[in-house]
Order: sequence, then structure tokens, then C-alpha cells
Amino acid sequence: MIKLSFFLFIGSRYLLTIFSHNVKKMAVPMKRKKNPTQEQQILIQYDLDGYGPASVSVDGYNREYVRESVIAPDELVIPEEEITIRFTYPLSTKEEFTYIQKGGFTRMDLYRCIYEGYTEIYTVEEEAVGDLGTYEMLYNRRTSDGPYGIWGHYLDDLVIEFVRYNPKTQCVRLAIGS
Repeated sequence: MIKLSFFLFIGSRYLLTIFSHNVKKMAVPMKRKKNPTQEQQILIQYDLDGYGPASVSVDGYNREYVRESVIAPDELVIPEEEITIRFTYPLSTKEEFTYIQKGGFTRMDLYRCIYEGYTEIYTVEEEAVGDLGTYEMLYNRRTSDGPYGIWGHYLDDLVIEFVRYNPKTQCVRLAIGS
């Protein structure tokens, strides 16, 4: 038997018991939900000067010291030779680009593809509408009305938090922070 109690907090110091009842302790098997898509999470992190893993910036790929510090860069993370990467943040549209890599994609190959995709998006946007600058008294990029409708952030603000890969659809979804 265990005692099940419900409490009501009154102010910062007082506790009022509003219900208390003895119940039989029962073992209930937990059922794990299966991931129907069987997505795999892939981390692209680096370790500078031994401080531990940290998320990489998207445009960090163009810096040699960042590429040299990526953890397990040669690990094959996607065995398929063709993938689609979905770019959604910070875009007003959802864009998908297809990439082909003979022998599959290592962590560094995936990082390169993400960098190339975002570089293409930002280059096309800037050619179409120019750099609109930031909002007054903020660092946030103004929203553009170009082909991708980029809002809130420049390329050098973006960080790869993690990547999800679905082997069935061969699609990569990005978790991008700023």
C-alpha cells in the first residue's frame, strides 16, 4: 500500500492537504511507443581546446580550425548515396535540396551539404533583394520578400543543434538554432 496525497500550496510557506487516500501499489508495464519513421539523430559537434562538445555554426564550415575540430568527421552517418535536406529555418518557405555522395555521407559530408545549401539560399536571397539590415536597436535581420523570405537571422547566426535522418524517405530534417 502507498499513500496518495494531493496538496494545495497556499502562499510560499503553507501547504494544505486536500485529499489523501491509501491505494494498492500495482506494477503496470510501460509500453514504449515505436518511432514509426525510425528517424536517426545525428550530431555535428566540435571540440575546441578540449572544452567539450559544442554545436557548430553553419558558416563555421568555411573556417579550417572548425572543420579540423569536428568530432568524428569521417564517421559514415548516412549510408545512402542520395539524400534530400529540408531547409526551413529561418525561411518563410520550406526548401528541399538533393545531394549525392558516392559511398554515403560522413559527418563532414553532411556538414558541407548543410553549409552549401544555406550559402545558396542566402546568396540567392541577397541577389534578389539585397541586405535589408537589422531592426532598429536589435541584431535581428529584417524580413525580406525574396524567394525564401529569410527572417530574423543572418547566415553567421545559425547553429546546427542536431539533424534527423529518415532512411525510408532519405530525408534530412535540420534543427537549427540561432
